[in-house]
Amino acid sequence: MKTTDFVEQWYSMQKAFLPPPEILASSKENARRFWENQERILDNMQAFANGWFERRHMGALSACKAAERMCGTESIVGLIQAHQDWARGTFERIMADGLSCQQQIFAATSALTSPPLAPSVSEKKEAEPVRSESKAPRSSKAA
Repeated sequence: MKTTDFVEQWYSMQKAFLPPPEILASSKENARRFWENQERILDNMQAFANGWFERRHMGALSACKAAERMCGTESIVGLIQAHQDWARGTFERIMADGLSCQQQIFAATSALTSPPLAPSVSEKKEAEPVRSESKAPRSSKAA
């Protein structure tokens, strides 16, 4: 009577379902690129958020200083000048937000649109079907 080694059978079944080494290598490279792109996107998002908070803090500080200047002025000209200075700073921060957002979108899309690995030349040749040239095209005989 033959004894059955279930462990050996289990390993044989596992090996039968594993993809070939070529596919494993390209899958490994694709996975590595995917997670590198994720890391790059997260770094860019963090830089964007840090810059945004820095601009918000500057905005709050400039609004406080502008309010103090407007309340401390004795003429309408000084009041308007303080308001214009505050508004100019606000507009500059809004423009910086837009530029930073544009840079973030560009960085994210460039990371996401990097092409996946192409199959090697030998894989392409194996995948192409071989056509036989012996068949001549048929002409239809419509009456």
